[in-house]
Amino acid sequence: MTPRALHIQNEASGPARVFVEALEERGFEVVTIDATLDRLPESPEGFAAILSGGGTADTYQTDEHPWLIHEVALLRSAVAAGVPTMGLCLGAQLLTEAAGGTVYRCEPPEVGWFEVEAGPEAASDPVMGALPPRFMAMQWHLYACELPSAVVELARNPVCVQALRVGRAAWGTQFHIETTREILESWADMAPDELARFGYDRVRYDAELDRYAAAHEAIGRDMAGRFAEVALRQLQTV
Repeated sequence: MTPRALHIQNEASGPARVFVEALEERGFEVVTIDATLDRLPESPEGFAAILSGGGTADTYQTDEHPWLIHEVALLRSAVAAGVPTMGLCLGAQLLTEAAGGTVYRCEPPEVGWFEVEAGPEAASDPVMGALPPRFMAMQWHLYACELPSAVVELARNPVCVQALRVGRAAWGTQFHIETTREILESWADMAPDELARFGYDRVRYDAELDRYAAAHEAIGRDMAGRFAEVALRQLQTV
């Protein structure tokens, strides 16, 4: 039977592209659900991996976006069941809340390329183990994660926690390691005014894509491949 993975798209413009491709390359059927339009599954049963992507909603906006409540509950169940799970930006924040942590407005916000430093726990981690000691990562967030004691910090920078592990098989990144250059170019097309508020005109944005995007995507594809291999190995032990 073909293993199935759930790809929760929290924003139409924000697919977890490199993770979807890594799972598909290893034989997974990836089921994409737009959380803003369609109801999420009640449980993770039937899925061998879960991806929760980025989005423009914030975790506190549950009145405006009630699907956030359902997604946190689903991620909590996935963690409890040991289903390999990856949260990306908003997805990492939802995963943090599912694990009992909190999400707060960070100061300063991060929009653009910022340096991230791998923590001491990253080297032995099955998904984050190949992170460079320091690297430039694409950020686009106003909020950040406050981890509970049981959650392992895997990377950070002076602003906030940047990567984390929950339980034995769930991970999150605050930075957008799931993206390709094509996706990042589309974000600039859609949000030039927001970029301008953070000091980015299109010339600067494109120049920094030229400087950082290829290495960033290589890190993302390595991480995605490692995550997919974790999901495969877990299937083989069931």
